[in-house]
Amino acid sequence: MEASKSLRKPSNWQDFENLCKKLWGEVWSCPEIKKNGRIGQSQNGVDIYGIPKGESQFYGIQCKGKDEYTDKQFTENEILREIENAKHFKPDLKKLYFTTTAVKDVKIEAFIREKYIEHLKAGLFEVHLFSWEDIVDLIDENRQTHDWYLNSQKFKTKKEVKITFNDGLKEMDGVVSFLKVIDNYRGKMIPTYQTNDSPFNYVKLGPIKSFKIEGLFDFDTYINLSYLGFKIKIHNTGSEPIEEYKLRIDVVGNILDISETNLKSGNPHFTFIDSPLSLDSADKKISITPKNMLVGSDSFLSDEIFIKPKHDESKITLKWILFAKDFTDSGELTINVKPAFEPICKGELVDEERFAAKIGDIRDHLVSKTLLE
Repeated sequence: MEASKSLRKPSNWQDFENLCKKLWGEVWSCPEIKKNGRIGQSQNGVDIYGIPKGESQFYGIQCKGKDEYTDKQFTENEILREIENAKHFKPDLKKLYFTTTAVKDVKIEAFIREKYIEHLKAGLFEVHLFSWEDIVDLIDENRQTHDWYLNSQKFKTKKEVKITFNDGLKEMDGVVSFLKVIDNYRGKMIPTYQTNDSPFNYVKLGPIKSFKIEGLFDFDTYINLSYLGFKIKIHNTGSEPIEEYKLRIDVVGNILDISETNLKSGNPHFTFIDSPLSLDSADKKISITPKNMLVGSDSFLSDEIFIKPKHDESKITLKWILFAKDFTDSGELTINVKPAFEPICKGELVDEERFAAKIGDIRDHLVSKTLLE
């Protein structure tokens, strides 16, 4: 019987705690080994405890799961904090074992040895450390745990992904705003100063939410409230990294446009060629191709994507499929579109649009970014 030194680590801390309970229960010949309390309760530095065969005092285990792929280490501050907590465990411990999925580290092992000697001199519990390589050795030496662990890992999904919106949900409600032309009503007008060359001889009373002159060279920036914005989150929920992956999304529903921005500006707009986001408005497709692999429990959040739906209350379905190295998955996200309409009088439309507009026309709702800031 031989366990590989690269034996896959548990995918979460609960599984790691279960492994430690099973393993040290066999090492200690202690069928009465137990987890300490329940989630949310203070555990006084001890996750698992038991009395090994032939002993008369409790031994404790503090489990510390660490990220498998980013080489996160057990720190001296963590050790000191848990030691202080373990001093309050009742009855007093004889030994405290730190177990971690982090790899062996010379500095941390030296620190543990120093604390071990310090505790011996002070008459306190012994302190020991088992890193992942040490745990693999123990698994190899204990048949029951070895067979149990390999069997349980065999049926676990190694690669798994969760696709959501940026809030972690698979469904969202989106409100978009449009302008709707109503009857020709100009409001009360008052005379202003007049000059022979001035095109503006009258101004309408009342607050102005936004003002735009069509046909003139305009460097202002406008936010188009008729577009709905969202981000896509790709979350690795499996135990292995997801490499060379790309997400393809088919947008199914009544939409007019897909864009990387909801801004309309007289200034030049630049698109970065190396952006992971690619949009095809004509075919209603979205592609996201990140460059970095996605390690366990990590996530990628896309740039904002903007969709302009039609003017009706409707449902838009995002049918996604993720392609990765040795892995494929698919699913759906849902957007519930709720349009809102702000009335605009024909008299409020400027210049040539004033006479072309018809009652009931639907227009994009543009608001000056400057006025919103």
